[in-house]
Amino acid sequence: MALEVVRLLQQQGLQVYLTRSDESREVDLPPRVALAERVNADVFVSIHANSINLSRPDVNGSETYYAPGSVAGANLARTILNSILRGVNISSRGMHPARFYVIRKTSMPSTLIETGFVTGAQDAPKLGDPNFQKQMAAAIAQGIIEYLNSR
Repeated sequence: MALEVVRLLQQQGLQVYLTRSDESREVDLPPRVALAERVNADVFVSIHANSINLSRPDVNGSETYYAPGSVAGANLARTILNSILRGVNISSRGMHPARFYVIRKTSMPSTLIETGFVTGAQDAPKLGDPNFQKQMAAAIAQGIIEYLNSR
């Protein structure tokens, strides 16, 4: 999904930096923040698929997180979540403050997006569907664009 978000944003003329471009390479958290700071990013968006104990297939939905006290981060998280809910058939688990390293340590507006639960009875099949992945990527990209245009 992240690579599709990048493609869509680049089509709109935005410069995008990835902390990694494939799943085979793991990048520690401090270098992710360092890259965002070094390139003086306007926003930092971290895209994930959530999971929970397999005995809880009832837990489904997309959610966004922002650093506690970050008004700009909350606005970014809200804008992207609203775009997801407009463009994708998925339930909302809302937006929440959280102390995740990458959104707490970046100086620019930042959000961490959970696109759904790989362990969820409703979300798991969707997350494996290429059409759903494209819809989610388009909604995330649209939310980023909406946020940047509102500043």
